[in-house]
Amino acid sequence: MNCYDCYTSEGAETAAVAVCRSCNSGLCPGHLRVTRPTVHRVNGTGVSHAPSPARQVLCATCHAAAQGVALPAPSAERAERAGRADRAADRTAPHSPVT
Repeated sequence: MNCYDCYTSEGAETAAVAVCRSCNSGLCPGHLRVTRPTVHRVNGTGVSHAPSPARQVLCATCHAAAQGVALPAPSAERAERAGRADRAADRTAPHSPVT
């Protein structure tokens, strides 16, 4: 499995080391965000949280959504690079004859 964010932003095929808990996209070490939420559980009058926080792996998009912040806009250079890659792919893609 490859990193979805690397593929969509740069066209690169980087091996994924984790999967986003929310959207299930593959993530490389550079694109994953690890959070440590406290696990709460109903337990009568006793302790209502786990002794240690859990671990959650999220992509940048899902992490921003969970935090309630806007995702930073991609840089113009990255967008231009992606556009050039798309145009190059269009030139090299085999075209089927219209029948």
